[in-house]
Amino acid sequence: MMAKLVKLAAVATLALGMSSAWAQGVVHEGTVVDTMNGGGYTYVQIKEADSTFWAAGPEAEVKKGDKVAVVEQMWMNQFTSKTLNRTFDKLLFVGKIEKK
Repeated sequence: MMAKLVKLAAVATLALGMSSAWAQGVVHEGTVVDTMNGGGYTYVQIKEADSTFWAAGPEAEVKKGDKVAVVEQMWMNQFTSKTLNRTFDKLLFVGKIEKK
């Protein structure tokens, strides 16, 4: 009985550790190349090292040239914003756009 409880506790601890590591996501830091607001979201085009990508998160006050950090949550291909009347080839949705 005790061995089963220890095994169950070990499995639960491992599962919690894995889910918390997954929730942390990949952090991207870069410079805002372009930005716009629409539909309650702020869209930012971020230049990070040798790549440039678009991210969207809750409205934030950012401007071109600002240094920002975002944490990966979900990538979407061919995302269309009806508010902006624009389709993004690839868009990263984030929980927060943080100025650095």
